[in-house]
Amino acid sequence: MIKTIFFDFGGVIIKQPSDRWVGLWKKVLGTDDHPEIADMLENPHESQMIKDICLGKIPEDTMWRIMAEKWHFRPSMIGFFRRWLFSKRQLNQHMVKFLGELNGHYQTAILSNAGDQSRRLMEEIYRLGEYVDEIIISAEEGVIKPDPRIFEIAMDRMRTKPETSLLLDDHLANVEAARAFGMHAVQFIYHYQAIKMVRGHLDGRYA
Repeated sequence: MIKTIFFDFGGVIIKQPSDRWVGLWKKVLGTDDHPEIADMLENPHESQMIKDICLGKIPEDTMWRIMAEKWHFRPSMIGFFRRWLFSKRQLNQHMVKFLGELNGHYQTAILSNAGDQSRRLMEEIYRLGEYVDEIIISAEEGVIKPDPRIFEIAMDRMRTKPETSLLLDDHLANVEAARAFGMHAVQFIYHYQAIKMVRGHLDGRYA
């Protein structure tokens, strides 16, 4: 029986930018001359800068400062990009509603590879603390998914066990790592697919 459900943040609760939007921002930011930025936009899971931010090695403000100084982006452009990226319109309302339905019947938590400013974003701007029992952020722990140590931290924090826990994550490597750790896991592709599969696990239809 599943008792605890962990939700990823980026790509699950927050919508993943579409290819069209990524292409537009690449054009606006002029990433042809800045492969680091193109890497962050196209392959965030493989970007070393993103990994260092999620590990807490680099403050998020440092990334924005580098973009402003090293790549000569105007502060107004950086400000607009940040406001767009963290707009409430980026919330996947289907998943927020699903979280609300689960909370109170199961233990719920966010388990996210995210930077040092993410807790404020999740709690104060998106008010996600109202829907979950715990928020676990990689930059605060110094370890990122798919490292199994982050799952150990999650089990300890929620006082649960792998066999009674489920992870919903959009990144396949994290899903496979959770399963190897002994957890149930579902890869998020679309909200209706993810909700159906999570409900299937909760109902015992999936092993």
